[in-house]
Amino acid sequence: MPRYRMMYAKEGPARYISHLDLLRTFERAARRAGLPLALTQGFNPHPKLAFAAPLGVGIAGEAEFAELELARDVPAREVIGALSVVLPEGLRLHEIRSVSDSRPALMSKVDRATYRACAKLSHPVSSLELEEAIAGFLSQPQILVWRQGKAGEKQKLDIKPGVFAVSGSLNNGIIIIEAELKTGSKGNVRFDEFLDAFVNSSRLPLQGRFLLSRTGIFAAGKKGKKTLWEV
Repeated sequence: MPRYRMMYAKEGPARYISHLDLLRTFERAARRAGLPLALTQGFNPHPKLAFAAPLGVGIAGEAEFAELELARDVPAREVIGALSVVLPEGLRLHEIRSVSDSRPALMSKVDRATYRACAKLSHPVSSLELEEAIAGFLSQPQILVWRQGKAGEKQKLDIKPGVFAVSGSLNNGIIIIEAELKTGSKGNVRFDEFLDAFVNSSRLPLQGRFLLSRTGIFAAGKKGKKTLWEV
């Protein structure tokens, strides 16, 4: 079946769409666009549509990835043209490419993601104070968070092995934290739990909550990471 890899943005009001609702939204949009969707087998067939990595409710996505299969070949430019006019506000296609059937599934290759968080400060902080807060956080032997297990019980988990990089900057009373974290089926680190651990460690004077964005999703590469167009 012809297969298409999509890079899209999930922003504005769409940041509050759950992963399941996002799947349904793309399915409805593809039907409205008149695309010849390939369907799964079985009692309840549905379009063959898969996302690289779920995105938490309330987190924007600047460069998200998904794949769609069609029943017949359609030029990629026609697919993006048809879908773009029917997607709701906040879902915006960057690019669509036709990919070979032999390429591995996106979800199987996702290894890490980059994030950005912005929040107001209640009073000024110097660049040195921010650097020291980040250095102190990363120097801990463990970064422990509470996470709910499969049986419903809460358990402590060390996420430090999945924290690859952290940086920070200041801009007119706004603090910006950027991080590269492990993402995928094993060792996944959620951005919100990472931020909670950082805030508790640094005790920086935040005013209100962080505005969260995932800025990229990547596969593992020999030199650290590679884009999902490459896998």
